[in-house]
Amino acid sequence: MGRLAWVTLAAALAAAGCETSMFSQGVWTPKSPARGGIAAATASDSQEDSYSILLWVLNDPARHVEDAERCEKALSEKLGWKGLFVVHKAGHSELFWGRYASPADADKNLKTAKAHRTQDGVPVFAKAMVVPLPGKDIGPKEWRLEGVDARYSLLVAVFKDAPERKYTGRRQRAVDYCRRLREHGYEGYYYHGKVVSHVTIGAFGREAVRERKSREGTQLEILDPRIEQLRKDFPELQVNGNTVTDVFRDPRTDKVVKKVTRQSQLIRVPRSQSADVG
Repeated sequence: MGRLAWVTLAAALAAAGCETSMFSQGVWTPKSPARGGIAAATASDSQEDSYSILLWVLNDPARHVEDAERCEKALSEKLGWKGLFVVHKAGHSELFWGRYASPADADKNLKTAKAHRTQDGVPVFAKAMVVPLPGKDIGPKEWRLEGVDARYSLLVAVFKDAPERKYTGRRQRAVDYCRRLREHGYEGYYYHGKVVSHVTIGAFGREAVRERKSREGTQLEILDPRIEQLRKDFPELQVNGNTVTDVFRDPRTDKVVKKVTRQSQLIRVPRSQSADVG
């Protein structure tokens, strides 16, 4: 039986470098061949439906609908921004700008949004981002991780659009990889966040692990041998089809002191699609 430090999905994705810039840390190395030759796509020919710019998420439970529509009207009338639209959801509203064939097509308006300042100099859209057009449903429903009746799954791959590398279509790539896993007999699932798509293997209940508290945090003792076998089959986390090695340097000498390749990780199954757990 092995031991694995407890990680939530958010923590796992942060470790994968997916919450900020995927390329800000670590160095790219040639992808390691997965068991059975199941590797995530690294080519740039995958296609996905239209994109939009997510400008703002308004969370006031009593006023988010009114505030979002007022903001949309003000931007349209005062700044002349065309193609704005609002999506209302339970407890919040999301303000979007435009529909684009690719992330690169949205780049000009994204820069405009990020550079915008209020009269007080506040960059209200500094965190604007290009996201898949809301409402687009990619992938079989029965493969969605959030619908699985389980507590844990093994995170083996993450995908994030990187237009500067001509790498887009992250949701379709995740579904395609999930399909290849299933064709090879693995129980693959996908999860689409607003920015990152994730692929996991397996569906395990509470009885698969034993949680233990320690000074370092909650530790998981693996009880299900299937998890151990999957970790042997897929030891490394694939990021856009490659393994990533984090390089740690001595701050005084700048010498490399350690290199660590990111590993697949047991994560808790999310119960709904949320703003990026990744």
